[in-house]
Amino acid sequence: MALVAVLAVGALGTVGIIGALSLFAGNLPSISQLSSTNLAQATRIYDRNGSLIEQLYLQNRTVVPLSQISPQLQRATIATEDRSFYHNQGVDYRRVASAFLYDLIHRSTAQGGSTITQQVVKLDVLQNSSQTISRKVKELLLAEELERRYSKAQILTLYLNSIPYGNHAYGAEAAAETYFGKPAKDLDLAEASFLAGLPQSPYAYDPFGTSAQRQAALGRWKEVLDSMRAAGAISASQAAQASATDILKEVDAQQTKSGRDPRTAHFVDYVVSYLTHKYGVNAVYSGGLKVVTSLDLPTQYAAYQALEHGVSTYKSKGANTGAMLAMNPRDGEVLAMIGSANYNDPSILGQVNLTGADPSGYRPVGSSFKVYTYGAALESGQFNAATRVDDANPVIDGHRYSDWDGRTEGMISLRQALTESRNLPALWTYRQVGGASVVKFAQQLGITTPFADPASLPTTLGTDSLSMLQHLSAYSAFDNGGFKVTPHSVLKVTNAQGKVLESFAGLPSTDRVISADEAYLMTSLLQGPPRQYLSVGNRPVAAKSGTTEAWTGAYWIGYTPVLAVATYMAHINAGATCTSGFARLAQDFKPSGWICPTNVLWGEGVAQTVWWPFVASYYSHHPWPATWTRPAGIVQLSVCKSNGELADSTIPANQTYSEIFIAANGQPSGQCAPPAPSPSPSPSPSPSQPVTITPVTPQPTPITTPSTGG
Repeated sequence: MALVAVLAVGALGTVGIIGALSLFAGNLPSISQLSSTNLAQATRIYDRNGSLIEQLYLQNRTVVPLSQISPQLQRATIATEDRSFYHNQGVDYRRVASAFLYDLIHRSTAQGGSTITQQVVKLDVLQNSSQTISRKVKELLLAEELERRYSKAQILTLYLNSIPYGNHAYGAEAAAETYFGKPAKDLDLAEASFLAGLPQSPYAYDPFGTSAQRQAALGRWKEVLDSMRAAGAISASQAAQASATDILKEVDAQQTKSGRDPRTAHFVDYVVSYLTHKYGVNAVYSGGLKVVTSLDLPTQYAAYQALEHGVSTYKSKGANTGAMLAMNPRDGEVLAMIGSANYNDPSILGQVNLTGADPSGYRPVGSSFKVYTYGAALESGQFNAATRVDDANPVIDGHRYSDWDGRTEGMISLRQALTESRNLPALWTYRQVGGASVVKFAQQLGITTPFADPASLPTTLGTDSLSMLQHLSAYSAFDNGGFKVTPHSVLKVTNAQGKVLESFAGLPSTDRVISADEAYLMTSLLQGPPRQYLSVGNRPVAAKSGTTEAWTGAYWIGYTPVLAVATYMAHINAGATCTSGFARLAQDFKPSGWICPTNVLWGEGVAQTVWWPFVASYYSHHPWPATWTRPAGIVQLSVCKSNGELADSTIPANQTYSEIFIAANGQPSGQCAPPAPSPSPSPSPSPSQPVTITPVTPQPTPITTPSTGG
């Protein structure tokens, strides 16, 4: 009886089946737009050298033509899924009848009879795997329509780019990359036959899964090889040779590379934020974009290693995280971005990007902010590098301030004040220049973060939280001759069809915000700190420190003529309570989520253990650049040590020194006075200095500012 039924169904033929079953089909979806190019594809993010960083997808897929898929995989798929593929018309009615009878006898709908063409309809047209009679009828009708409109090669291309292989891999290319780390065109027989077996049940045959799933995948692999041999696609010896391959060893080697890389995860998040804002979530996760970024992976890995070393070195002092940012100061290209010591560690708020890609990562910058105070002072024409600034009078507007060492050095030059990061001179200068002018100067360089109270003198000590990205961009204007740069991470975006959507020219900025003379003078001033605290020799290095959050954080930010780098280390956790001493101070003034130092962190320590080792490592693979070129508007004059005024030929040489000035509006206006007593010697080394503020009016307890010192 069963044989009669099978023969009867076969005799109906295509026309009869369509006429009998179309009553059940209802409205059919269109297949006119069906194309492999319309399939959802993964977006791939590359570094500037073409190395893959990460893939973004809802379905991990890269569409490739049939010519880019191993013939072995094509043969294995056909032998396993639809041996009559090249002979049927989209529906194998004998298989349909057999499946129907099986389901009828067993009162189920589990037996499959789908051809490859039917599976394409199911995956890409109906997108519905339900087993209702109506859906199955639609599948049959659409499969025959598909065969009339498309060639067998086109249908096989659609199938091999659509089918799920498990672990988010859709299509042959993604599967080959996921399990074997190679393109689909390079698969050998063992690899191709192994992949061909997975789509039947990607969960049951999961090579990355449990022991039972892995053994099931091996069993399914043997079935595929047997099917290929039965179909005449391979010989028995070829099957035996393929099955002797330790295929799971290959898979395991690739699995260790899966998952997000904590070394690059923050940068990828930064790029994704930009892409989704510009192109939308759909395009980013399904559009198959190719994104070439500014990141240089060797530089990125070196930065991560340097930060890890610094956190390990200062673990005993409470450091448990940090950040590092490297940028091209000419055009703002981000070369390295490390947002925390461990992206995957919630106890240190590891997914918060401390380079300030969003406001949750903004942090106080300490005395590294002083450059904006002195920059505004120089721009005003009231100050120059030799101007004597006040490190003698601790009382300002009724409050008493003091540095970390409790000492004063008298009237010292602006250059000395910046090099030693003395707080009193910065406070007095900020007061004289005016907070509004200093903030305006910082903003013209690229700082957009609102300031809590520009009129507050401790603003000059870096009490406000800033974005490291903006902070380093602002420093870059000193480095590049006075031009504003905007940090960016994307060099080129291409869509799945190869059309270039955007491309960055890579030209230096032409947006001048300060004069070349002032940029050169600021760079000259900033060469003092690294020469005092680091073994830089005569190399062109400029930098500044910043100790923050009552010694729980430390900054070092600086540059060479072609590389700008900011580094930060801190103690962060997600909910402890501070108890005493410095810890109580941190609790009183901490930003949200900030807690409990166990000791003191200095900016100079960050320089010595993180910043300089990274820069030295970078230049072990790149030539050191020539130093900055002095602009014509910079003059070098002899001034008196006593007061910084011009020295004439009557002043003994041992009472003078050479200094540079902006010729247009920054030269000393007076002549030397008689030599003054020598100031007290500065401490050595002079670390970043916290400050204490005490009102002159009687108060029982001194008031201490939070983010302090250099």
